Amino acid sequence: MKFSCNQTKAKITLSFVIALITIFTIAGRIEAQSTPAAPSTESAQTTETPAETPAPVAEAPAEAPQQESEIGLVSLFLTGGWSMWPLLLSSIVAFGVILERIYFFFTAKLVRKGYNQDLQDAIDASGMNGIEEFLKANEGQRITDVLKNGMEVSQNDPEIFASGIEREAGEVMTLLEKGLTVLSAVSTIAPLVGFLGTVSGMINAFDAIANADQVNAKVVAGGIKEALITTAAGLIVAIPAMTFYQYLQGRVAFFTSEVEEAANKIYKEYLKLKAGKRA
Repeated sequence: MKFSCNQTKAKITLSFVIALITIFTIAGRIEAQSTPAAPSTESAQTTETPAETPAPVAEAPAEAPQQESEIGLVSLFLTGGWSMWPLLLSSIVAFGVILERIYFFFTAKLVRKGYNQDLQDAIDASGMNGIEEFLKANEGQRITDVLKNGMEVSQNDPEIFASGIEREAGEVMTLLEKGLTVLSAVSTIAPLVGFLGTVSGMINAFDAIANADQVNAKVVAGGIKEALITTAAGLIVAIPAMTFYQYLQGRVAFFTSEVEEAANKIYKEYLKLKAGKRA
């Protein structure tokens, strides 16, 4: 049991690390693309050669581009325009939900590996008495609580037991799915906000073209840069949110299937007991 928990923790940690690496890699590429490469030593030497003749007017503009080329994440964020603010808010909300859900699934004892197989062995050995002994031996797990509460209200009737299990499992499912709708919303809305920022950047680019007497690359570069930054930011927020949403949904689906399998085993025993085949 401890070994399987450690494996699960390792898988979640690895997924979280991969997501963070992806975020910082994409952000680093955006920053690297927006920063021009430093001049080589040969080009520096060639520029120094004609500098022997006094040319103060030519040296002044050479320093200005170097200061403007120093673009960091904050500058990229501001360049992205208004759409970067809802994306930042969405990323903070999604990150908080991810941390809370990971902590919950780490600490909550839902179901151990091999639970249903051990339950079947107890049923084959002692029938209903084996089920009661098995549940006592596995107290503290969510699946055990669901099965025990269903059996307490069953009155040895299989249909009442099925209704009780459905009600108890629904309460646990509500707790397990808490926050998943937020991750789903962020993973869906973030790319749309990024694309909206893309449209805004392209509008600014065409507006600059319309107001310019002569069209060149510098006229449209600002709008296109804004469009690309917002698109990348939307994807950076959406990809980790969707990744963890799918992972957490898988954990919830696994618990649901385990509860259904265990409940079916006990339901069959109630049917046999009702038919008088098992005391």
